[in-house]
Amino acid sequence: MNYSEFDAADFAADDLFRAWVLEETGAAFWEGWITAHPEKEAALQDARALVLALRFRTNEISMEEMDAVKDQIDLLLDEPVIKKNNGTARRRWYYALAAAAAVLLFAGIWYAQGSEPPIENILVQTGFGETKTLQLPDGSIVQLNANSSVSYPRKWTKENVRAVTLNGEAYFNVSKSPAGLHPKFRVLMPQVTIEVKGTAFNVYHRHDQVKVLLEEGKIVVNDSLDMKPGDMMSFTPGAHHRLQADPVQLTAWKQHRLLFRDTPLISVAQQLEDIYGYKIQFRNKKMEGLLFTGAGPADDPSMVLKAMATVHQLKMKQSNSVIIFE
Repeated sequence: MNYSEFDAADFAADDLFRAWVLEETGAAFWEGWITAHPEKEAALQDARALVLALRFRTNEISMEEMDAVKDQIDLLLDEPVIKKNNGTARRRWYYALAAAAAVLLFAGIWYAQGSEPPIENILVQTGFGETKTLQLPDGSIVQLNANSSVSYPRKWTKENVRAVTLNGEAYFNVSKSPAGLHPKFRVLMPQVTIEVKGTAFNVYHRHDQVKVLLEEGKIVVNDSLDMKPGDMMSFTPGAHHRLQADPVQLTAWKQHRLLFRDTPLISVAQQLEDIYGYKIQFRNKKMEGLLFTGAGPADDPSMVLKAMATVHQLKMKQSNSVIIFE
């Protein structure tokens, strides 16, 4: 199924999409798909509103009523509503969508029988070299590393899973099943969904790679992979594997420190580029594999850069954000 070509009506008429909205079936797939296709967010919100609006009405509207409403919409828009030749049930659903759209056109509001409009999302971002700590609506704490972002609904409810979308790197300390809210908590990224049960963990999501380090509690990744405290896993498109964890190094950024232990210079350079926006080049390819162990304050990355040059007797040239080792 090529959902990338769907509009709101297509989504609302899709059995799998309706099952997700009404029964939370296939949540991991849809939440991951939304994260990977942000351009479809508006269409999905409209489709969700349509599904919720019609959950009690579809079987009450006669085919004659739907046909009449559809004709009114065609006249108003001077553009026929697209039909799908997939049988009576699908055609009936499209006409039901037309009925809901007519209510929107004539009354200016959704006929939702108690349903509410899509909830506004909050986006929190950090710039290069900047970190932030924020509290989510359920009391959970998120420490956001540099050049990262999280987004989440402004209002959390008992009916909807607590969910946060992450780009970059963050450390989560999640509240356990707060009263009045959904017991499940999820962190969403393309290809990877983490389900949390009151825990503390670090998530790195950059360059099509996700690394998850669990420090406390329990999490389930992609509905199937259980992790216990001390576990670390890496995910790339189509693959995953366990890694040897070094929690002190991986979470040093929380204490505003840069820490490297036997790390190839190319990996050190990549991290500095991600966090500070540098463009680091090595004149000799062999330099990239040299190992580096060192530390420095996060607010002064020049100390690490100078240490890299000193340890391996390299020359460093810098012009604004461009750094060349030779």
